[in-house]
Amino acid sequence: MTTPGSPLAYRPELNGVRAIAVWLVVIQHWASPPVMMGEMGRQLFFVLSGYLIAGIVWKQQVYPGAPGPWRQRLGTFYKRRVLRIIPPYYCLLAVSALLPLETVRDYPVWFMLPAANLLFYRMQHWGEGCGHLWTLAVDEQFYLVWPLLLGLVGQRRNWLLAIGALGLAFRIGWSAYVTPGFILVLLPSSLDLFAAGTLLRLFEKSPSLARWTRGYMAVLAWGVWWLLWGLFTQVRHDGGELWLIIFPTVGAVAAFVTLAWLLRNPGGARRVGMHNRLLLWMGRRSFGLYLYHLLLPVFYQRAVYHLWSAESGWRELMMGPLPTVLVLSPMLIALSAASWYFIEAPLERVKKNLAYAPTAAIAPAHS
Repeated sequence: MTTPGSPLAYRPELNGVRAIAVWLVVIQHWASPPVMMGEMGRQLFFVLSGYLIAGIVWKQQVYPGAPGPWRQRLGTFYKRRVLRIIPPYYCLLAVSALLPLETVRDYPVWFMLPAANLLFYRMQHWGEGCGHLWTLAVDEQFYLVWPLLLGLVGQRRNWLLAIGALGLAFRIGWSAYVTPGFILVLLPSSLDLFAAGTLLRLFEKSPSLARWTRGYMAVLAWGVWWLLWGLFTQVRHDGGELWLIIFPTVGAVAAFVTLAWLLRNPGGARRVGMHNRLLLWMGRRSFGLYLYHLLLPVFYQRAVYHLWSAESGWRELMMGPLPTVLVLSPMLIALSAASWYFIEAPLERVKKNLAYAPTAAIAPAHS
């Protein structure tokens, strides 16, 4: 097995995945299609986070107990994460407070921490225009704990599989003994997704993985995911709670197979359009796309209700899925471009000055 400490080279297909994943979420929230799309995007993002963060942790040796000044490297890791996420996120919060969005205005500390996921769990309902921020909170909490966890389990396959199994076990136990309501917003519910990405990083170059890195396997895996969604939510209307319990694990497998195929087959990724220039452009700006995509419908609805009365018929027409997507898409792209140009890209240049301390050569664990 190739050590996961090898360099993290730029992979354009991952930006293609980001672009597709974020637009799956956007279309789900804007148009409310009769099929589940947004959760596919979220699960891809979480598995991708597990893959990328594990690569950084192992390559830069930022986990506790690593050879050399691991505390200094861990501090650098956190500083770089803060620079990447917090300034654009706080900019969104400022805009949300000015709009204003009631939930952000009434609970500012929860969003600034960030702990929006815990707030939504406590309230058992979403905030207007800010419901998507729970995933950013989970991601930030994941960044905080994952280097520490990997310091305990190392690169041991069985331990990582056990962590993934804990995600499923947590959803089962919490649903049975506490409540299934809003269970997915809690960090332990996504452990199988993050663990799947970590395992992908560990076995990315493994010859045994080649048998499963086929395009048709990715299609089949997502087909099973959709089949289960239809069975438990459309056919059996009493199966919603069971779906909540099992679908992250099924999605973790589907996302694992999809990303493994793209990473091992760059030619195949190019053939299916993952290297398209527009897709890569939007993938680089996917954070801004995600940040602002739920804010815009609130602004749009208020504008439509101000401009047209209910009797005119225009209000209902303009709030339909197609006009909403057509009007808001260029606005969202422009906002994400501005976020990238004025905030994210300058911060990327600052991050380059935060270099990690030198690392030592270590042998990977195989168990």
